[in-house]
Amino acid sequence: MQYLSAAYPGIGFGISLMTQDDEHYMLANANMQLPENKADGFPNGEQIAKLESGDRFQCVSVFADVPEALVERTLPETKLIRDVIELIELIDAPSRLPAGRVFGETILIDALNGTEG
Repeated sequence: MQYLSAAYPGIGFGISLMTQDDEHYMLANANMQLPENKADGFPNGEQIAKLESGDRFQCVSVFADVPEALVERTLPETKLIRDVIELIELIDAPSRLPAGRVFGETILIDALNGTEG
């Protein structure tokens, strides 16, 4: 997300993650408004990429909110899509952790660094 925000300044990016256990998480950069209710989806922007039935997640969707001023400017759309696909691959890449919630020491680590899931 940090790379996309730096490479495409002014564009709002949001990621919607649905785990194999039907848990829903939403992440966004500072330019993307989060919804009041996750079920409503992102209030602004359009879905630009989606992965279904991945290794770690049942669904990963990436949304972009491009301001009118940037729409008029030529954006490298092919590079943007390639970067977003690489992001999805990184998100869904299998890891040494099992799918679903992980309990134990990681809970304390998450709480200390502020991520808490």
